[in-house]
Amino acid sequence: MEKVVLGVDTSTQSCTIVARRIEDGSIVQTVKAAHPVTHPPVSEQHPDEWWSAFKKCLSQLDNLNVDGISVSGQGHGLVAIDDKDQIIKPAKLWNDTTSDKQSENIINEFGPKYWADKIGTLPLASFTITKLLWLQENEPENYKKLHKIMLPHDYFNYKFTDVASTDRSEASGTGFMDIKTNTFDRAILKKVGLENADNFEFSRILLPDKSAGFLTDKVKKELNLSNEVIVGTGANDNPGSALAYGAINEGDLVVSFGTSGTAFAPYSKSVHDDSGTIYGMANTVSGFIPLICTLNCAKVTDLFAKIMNVSIQEFGELALQGSNKANRPILIPWIDGERTPNRPKDRASIHQIDNNLSRFDLARAAFEGVIFGIVSAIEKFEKFNVPIKRLIVTGGGSNSPAYLQFLADVMQMPVHLAEIKDAAATGIAIQAAALVKNQPVRELVNQWAPELKASVNPRTDQNTKEVLQRFKELIKN
Repeated sequence: MEKVVLGVDTSTQSCTIVARRIEDGSIVQTVKAAHPVTHPPVSEQHPDEWWSAFKKCLSQLDNLNVDGISVSGQGHGLVAIDDKDQIIKPAKLWNDTTSDKQSENIINEFGPKYWADKIGTLPLASFTITKLLWLQENEPENYKKLHKIMLPHDYFNYKFTDVASTDRSEASGTGFMDIKTNTFDRAILKKVGLENADNFEFSRILLPDKSAGFLTDKVKKELNLSNEVIVGTGANDNPGSALAYGAINEGDLVVSFGTSGTAFAPYSKSVHDDSGTIYGMANTVSGFIPLICTLNCAKVTDLFAKIMNVSIQEFGELALQGSNKANRPILIPWIDGERTPNRPKDRASIHQIDNNLSRFDLARAAFEGVIFGIVSAIEKFEKFNVPIKRLIVTGGGSNSPAYLQFLADVMQMPVHLAEIKDAAATGIAIQAAALVKNQPVRELVNQWAPELKASVNPRTDQNTKEVLQRFKELIKN
């Protein structure tokens, strides 16, 4: 049997397992199983459903010799567990925006500077701390049962080892980790009025290159595994993806087109943004990985393709035929409200429509609206001197020529791609392999890094700068 490590990505949509050879990192097999679909503003999934999807994936794998496993996960979500180790209720996910009132209240009460100094950003509705406040105010009986607080990937570490653990990248998304000390700060929870904060149990925050332990005998039996399987610390899915691309050094900017739109750039310094645009995430390999995230990305173009009754590929082809005139239509793409900027109650709108509107222009507006939202936030990196020298694109949208071309046009940079699917699972497997091989993660990331090629070059005749400026003026109002 081939000796492998498993990278697991437990995302909003699905569980993905990528098996990689320990010897050289080559991919042996990839399997997937769906998670229940959610519909924000209420977005919840039961952790048992994640575990079932994981086991379904595992059952699809060939007969492999598994020596290590590591999990990347959707960030911020609240897994609430009582003192009998029972899950209290379905987990509130990162894209559940029902806690927008709680977010607004604590930002206004203590001020943006307090939050930026403490946690590197503002505690928007996606952050775990706001979900705790929502639980206390809206489901007090469930809140009274609360004993252990975990994030989605922490829950897997707990299931694997019987010890709750996490890494810096996930912990920094709670809204109560002090990014200067890498510790959970109960004083923050008390300050915002969360009762019983002294009695909560948190996951251990593990530093880079540490192990979360080994699979317990009970879990090995349940999963039909016989080896001693070492467990990596795991990570948030964005730093996990960065490992797959070798994007762990300053100068790289990774843009991901998925359910949400994200962009992140490794940086040696912590970023403290009191506007809330940049989330000063800690990196899983040391240092930091400042990140911006928009709620509305590929689902916007999926929706418009459905309305036009065409495939997403055909929709992209229509968009690439859209007009390059400076006064072309603009879409504000907030179909589910928005996180960046923080407009949870706003909705999408189309501007600059006249009698010459074509389906080509409407398709282009959909793609550009998504990209303008992401790039408007990326521009904030300049304020903190975050260097950007190479543009890397990942996520499902990286298969779309329209997303790639319009991003290159807006950024005026070549787009770099690599033949990587399922980047989060592929990347986090390196963490497990480094433990098995007794190597630093950074060293193995560099050894297994793929060749990145500039695949799309920017055009200079698209009036993109003018249209982006109009977009930014529209979202101010």
